[in-house]
Amino acid sequence: MATVGDTEIKPDHIIIWCDQNIGEEENNRASKAILAENADLNRRPSSEDSSDIYDFIYSINPYLNIKKREESPLRMFTNENECIKYIYDSIQTKKQPFVITSGQKGALIVPQIYKKLSGYIYVFCAQRNLHQQWTGPYEKDIEIYDDEKGVFAKVLLDIGIYYLKKGQNAIANPASATLYFYWAKRLIKNVTKVDGRERDDYLKCIEEELSDLSTSRSGYLSG
Repeated sequence: MATVGDTEIKPDHIIIWCDQNIGEEENNRASKAILAENADLNRRPSSEDSSDIYDFIYSINPYLNIKKREESPLRMFTNENECIKYIYDSIQTKKQPFVITSGQKGALIVPQIYKKLSGYIYVFCAQRNLHQQWTGPYEKDIEIYDDEKGVFAKVLLDIGIYYLKKGQNAIANPASATLYFYWAKRLIKNVTKVDGRERDDYLKCIEEELSDLSTSRSGYLSG
């Protein structure tokens, strides 16, 4: 029987990428692997003290049930209608989509999703000037990139910030908040692996949040 303390928590981000060429399974495999692997919170990190983190989380809430996904966090599409359906299906199942689209596909996809995913849409195209006409009305909702490292880094950073905010909103549940902060830290460190730029401000913020949680827990145990 489930107890009152039972909590289920799992990564809920998903990267959805629609591109006529890159969406083909055999194309750009190395690039897609870089994005997928750095966004996958189920992969064991090579240098993080992950076991210590999970021991700490379980010491806060032994009933925490951390579910792991077996699938990759990256979904590729070549058909815009299938992509749009998957986006809305993901939202319906309470997942948070981060959508990358080519300029050509974006002209078809963005008008149908921008109200739901403003700020989480990335147009990745080689020639930005060719898409200025249709992107104009959505400049507050989308970001446009013409370099792979740039778009990958921004997507990973935004996912990290997404979990940072989830942690801040879950402070009343220290175990969940700690896990969200840990995921945010991993993702933001992975951004540096992609583009070589440090994000010390974000990492400092996360460490402060984790320190506050640890202090609060110590005060509770000693009180």
